[in-house]
Amino acid sequence: MGKKGLKTLLFVLLIFACAYMALVAVYRMNIIATIVAALVFLTMGIAFLLKSITIEDERKRNYYGIFSGLFLWAVFGEVFEHLGILEIANWRMFPILVVFLLVSFGVKRYLPTGVMFSLGHFGGIWFLHAIMINQFELLGRDHWSTYLGAAIFLSLAVFFGFRMKGSKGDNENMAYALALLLVAWSVLEYIWGWRLLPGPWVFAE
Repeated sequence: MGKKGLKTLLFVLLIFACAYMALVAVYRMNIIATIVAALVFLTMGIAFLLKSITIEDERKRNYYGIFSGLFLWAVFGEVFEHLGILEIANWRMFPILVVFLLVSFGVKRYLPTGVMFSLGHFGGIWFLHAIMINQFELLGRDHWSTYLGAAIFLSLAVFFGFRMKGSKGDNENMAYALALLLVAWSVLEYIWGWRLLPGPWVFAE
């Protein structure tokens, strides 16, 4: 299942890159273009979520859920912050984040798998991004906790990689592939935050 998981990881990464570059492009235009893009992403996020409930093919269903979570994050996590509407990763949002995660875990057995992939992807990005952002903003980019955080996420990436390779079914395989992508991306964000490498924001400059 390692090859299947790797394909999932690369496919999700490709769509993420396309979504990011699309946002960069509309940010350079004007606020109207940004709002239109947000509405498009919101519509796609909801449509993909609904599609994930009805489709029968396991892997396709999970992909719809994963991309639903990504497109919804593009709206609430990226565009909202860019427009100054809401900073969802701000430490003041932690209580809402905790409630969101607890409810998601609590109802996972009652919801379709595609919906859980959507909630899991959205919540995973939110949780990991909030940890790193607040470490850098509140404690400083060179604080010891940032190195500890990066080490923990790197260890998790290795762990999820092995679990992905040894997984039995498509749901488990895709879940570990997504988790691997998220924590590995978080490690990259730490490296970018330390200014060891230029981050993707250079395209927005």
